[in-house]
Amino acid sequence: MNLREILIDTFNNSSIPEDITDLKMGDLDEWDSLGNFNLIMAVEQMYQIQFDIDCIEKMTSVSEIKKEIDNALSKQ
Repeated sequence: MNLREILIDTFNNSSIPEDITDLKMGDLDEWDSLGNFNLIMAVEQMYQIQFDIDCIEKMTSVSEIKKEIDNALSKQ
């Protein structure tokens, strides 16, 4: 499952564009602070990683989420 599929699963009442590169919190009605928490939880579960609280606070865009996924996976 890729990040776009996680977005589709998490925000199932929203239309997720094909190109998610510039997508950020607030771009979708469902992507509010609670939606962001749910998205990060889904990413952690899918990739079997855990982010620390400082990372989570920064993770409000697809580009930042991808960066933090890469960082976490590189430490495994």
